[in-house]
Amino acid sequence: MTPQRALGQILVRHGAVQPEALEPLYLTQIDKPQGLVELVLEAQLASESDVARALAAECRLPFVEKIDVDAIPAELAIRVPITYAKSHGLLVTAESDEEVTVICADPLDTAGLDDVRALFRKPLALTVAPNELVVDAINRVYERGATMNELESTEKTEDDEGEIDILDSDEDAPIIRWVNGLLSQAVKERASDIHIEPEEREVLVRYRVDGQLYVAKRASRQFMSAVIARVKIMAGLNIAEKRLPQDGRISRKIGGRSIDVRVSTIPTSRDHERVVMRLLHKSNVLLDLSELGFAPRDFKLMDDMIRRPDGIMLVTGPTGSGKTTTLYSCLNRINTPDINILTAEDPVEYEILGIHQVHVQPKIGLTFASALRAFLRQDPDVILVGEIRDRETAEIAIHASMTGHLVLSTLHTNDAASAVTRLVEMEIEPFLVRSTLAAILAQRLVRRLCPSCKEPYEATAYELEQLGIDPERTRKRDERKLSPRYMPHGVEYEPPGWREAHSPIFYRPKGCDKCDNKGFTGRFGIYEMLVVEDVVGRLVLDNADARTIKRAAQAQGMDSLRDDGARKVLQGNTTVEEVVAATQDDVVLDD
Repeated sequence: MTPQRALGQILVRHGAVQPEALEPLYLTQIDKPQGLVELVLEAQLASESDVARALAAECRLPFVEKIDVDAIPAELAIRVPITYAKSHGLLVTAESDEEVTVICADPLDTAGLDDVRALFRKPLALTVAPNELVVDAINRVYERGATMNELESTEKTEDDEGEIDILDSDEDAPIIRWVNGLLSQAVKERASDIHIEPEEREVLVRYRVDGQLYVAKRASRQFMSAVIARVKIMAGLNIAEKRLPQDGRISRKIGGRSIDVRVSTIPTSRDHERVVMRLLHKSNVLLDLSELGFAPRDFKLMDDMIRRPDGIMLVTGPTGSGKTTTLYSCLNRINTPDINILTAEDPVEYEILGIHQVHVQPKIGLTFASALRAFLRQDPDVILVGEIRDRETAEIAIHASMTGHLVLSTLHTNDAASAVTRLVEMEIEPFLVRSTLAAILAQRLVRRLCPSCKEPYEATAYELEQLGIDPERTRKRDERKLSPRYMPHGVEYEPPGWREAHSPIFYRPKGCDKCDNKGFTGRFGIYEMLVVEDVVGRLVLDNADARTIKRAAQAQGMDSLRDDGARKVLQGNTTVEEVVAATQDDVVLDD
């Protein structure tokens, strides 16, 4: 038995993966020399935590999902070079007269562990943790050691693509270390954007975390030109051009993760440039559709829509509302070897095994429209177009759906009904919209309350009014007969929170160590799912306005964005303020 098959049996034995799922991966290894664990993670058959837990159980070792980094002596850990520690996924955490304590991701990596044992000349006491957790702990401990000037023994090495992890860099230049520190700290704090802004007397750096901007660092204004120049060099921009906006891209390994950074610079009135960097995690783990927080009705409808043989499904919402994540969750759910899936994106944010992705480049003529036109000659089953921006793209998408393809795309509209009128404004005939458009999903992102510190309180009458939770409206909606179209697979549907309205206990943020005293941890979606069925379809043909279409859809059982937000407030997942702020354009229509 090969070592990889033996490893596969361990994962199966401890319930991390199903045995039938491993056979295709064994075949993949013949042509693609990758480790089994890496393939399992790429195929999303198991999480890093599942793998580590199985290995710990097999070796009868303790397993942890949290590492107290502050309790680890940096001067002890850095006796193992950082690149060696990260390549073997191990971190020395303590030493006594009898043994050395090590946290590792792979207890079967005997070569790496033997080297540590030889280095310290003592037996090892092992604990197993997920690889991502170990790498993050290594970065934090060794970074602390670097500030103490104790990384003389640190080596640098290049990965397979020739990139150097910026935390492994031994650059001495203060500006380089400062910019590298910006990026590494942003990754640790889950920031989506970094803003570098010139102020009158200082350089201000802000991170956007969970949709909120906050000040992360400050530096003297005298360093502004050097900081901007360093970022522009990394992004391949012209450092001499300071009068015009520029766009570039940085591709780096940061904290053990492959990160694409989109860089945008603009000149300001302060005689300096302003820089915004958007961080795109290439190795992000895609969520399954069931993990996005859909209500039962909307989940069943979405699951039905993405399995259609043809038609167009649109996801709408402003920039940063999670549209790409939703679309990729849809593709991930239907991604099987018997389906040919092609995507055109700007840029490719997630890389998915088995899906063929194209990065559009308008400068060379590779637009969404031209890519979509080329896709039709590639025998696709499902096509994803990053955005329908103009009439040409819309017409090709409609043609593709009419010739037997499922097309997924996005539009920038405030709600689902407005997407219909937006297509008509692009001079698409209403009968074509009616015959090809299957469904529209509008969405927003709201912050999730920290489960460890959120505190309950009794909702006020004003808050209930803001969310549209009204006893009389409740009674009317409960008594309404919903269309069978909106009860797929026999699933009974009830509007959000109406039965709970008699006991309105809401929650608010407090702040604790687990959420860095912010009161929130991450974000999730609130949704509005409009299906273009008979009633709505007739209105589309009649060229009705968005308000009329929305009213008809709600009469057929559709929740508005605020309705779905109300449900999640009642479930204790978010706050009234978050939902109201995210749905300011959403109007609760009277019955």
